[in-house]
Amino acid sequence: MSDPDEAPRRFGPAGGDPPPEATVREETLMRYLDGELGPGEREQFEELLEGSTELQRELAVFRMFHHDLAGLRLHDPLRRHSIWDRVHRRLSRPIGWVLLATGSAAWLTYMVYLYLSSTATFLEKAMTSAVIIGILLLFASVIHDRYREWLTDPYRNVER
Repeated sequence: MSDPDEAPRRFGPAGGDPPPEATVREETLMRYLDGELGPGEREQFEELLEGSTELQRELAVFRMFHHDLAGLRLHDPLRRHSIWDRVHRRLSRPIGWVLLATGSAAWLTYMVYLYLSSTATFLEKAMTSAVIIGILLLFASVIHDRYREWLTDPYRNVER
């Protein structure tokens, strides 16, 4: 791509300055191919295209590059599909989540039991509960916001 400060390419008859309307930037060619030109810009560009064989050739080259790059798929050489990958995906992760959930539930139950059976005053228990509930609410709101962002992220299926 060209630098935005770079002078635009000029298309037109050789041996003289082309008319001002025949000045086209490479960015305009790519925007035309991507369908990003507005209706007025598109009509003006197509009029220029009809009158300039040099612009038609340049557009053909850009169209070829555009087509070749659109069909290009990157292969990740580090990603291998082995038996262990399938076992890990179907067995290890679910077992890990089940163990994490049951262990966390057991610890939470034990902590609640200790908390309720302690000799602390009601005021101490209320203040501690307020801090813990506040932290949990903040944590839940951050997770909820991240999840909503993830749902609308246009790049979530892009692999590096």
